[in-house]
Amino acid sequence: MVRRRSPAKILARLKAACCAAPFLVSVALADQPRPALPDGCLPEAGAVGQALEGTLRAAELRAGDGVVYRQIDLHMPEAAALPGDGVRQMRFWAVSEKPDRWQRRRGHLVDAATGAWTARDLVGTGVAIAAPALARPACFPSLMQAERDARARELGIWKTERVQSAHRPRALASRIGRYTLVAGRVLSLGETRSTLYLNFGRRWSRDFTATIAIKELDAFTAAGVDARSLEGAAIRVRGVLLQSGGPLVEISHPAQIERLETDGTRR
Repeated sequence: MVRRRSPAKILARLKAACCAAPFLVSVALADQPRPALPDGCLPEAGAVGQALEGTLRAAELRAGDGVVYRQIDLHMPEAAALPGDGVRQMRFWAVSEKPDRWQRRRGHLVDAATGAWTARDLVGTGVAIAAPALARPACFPSLMQAERDARARELGIWKTERVQSAHRPRALASRIGRYTLVAGRVLSLGETRSTLYLNFGRRWSRDFTATIAIKELDAFTAAGVDARSLEGAAIRVRGVLLQSGGPLVEISHPAQIERLETDGTRR
């Protein structure tokens, strides 16, 4: 004989299952370490990120379905030793729905077990250089500090890589096409309808210059960088060196500019 349950008992079991599911989810999330990203860095505050498992190599995780997830805003010179960590469980926060031209998803990667931020791990060990482009400005103070520590200890690429002087344009000319950190004092500012020029010398056709698009200045100011006040300031900039008369770096993100004290330390 088949035993039939009353509708009331069935409803009670369904209610119990519905109540238990959120509890189980909340327990699982509570067990996960807090991501070691600075406040204000994540695209959406409180978001738990996408759970992933795959093969991690430096800044890229290749998931089982073949999709590649990349930690944004890092530059890794070809000479850098790229660590391979095998299969890892990670969490991912996308900063763009569109993949890059290599079809990689772009965002922040964090170790699911430890909460360690891939960007800070790679920068702090001298494997990568912070290369601000897509991440929020709040991501960079701690990342830049990790980079300064690695540079001071001459870890990884900093065994041979150096911050270049803005006042040695001939030396900079040999690095055209390479991502470079350049430090010096802004001698003067120039401005057109579309561009703000930070001039580090008197002759644009020979000396180093950094440029910022006028349309970006409001975003710089909101991030605490008043670009029009930089005349006479000692700063460090970073980006790919271009040739335009003299060597030039195009600045498109506020964190590409660091204010320095007169002795070259971070302000």
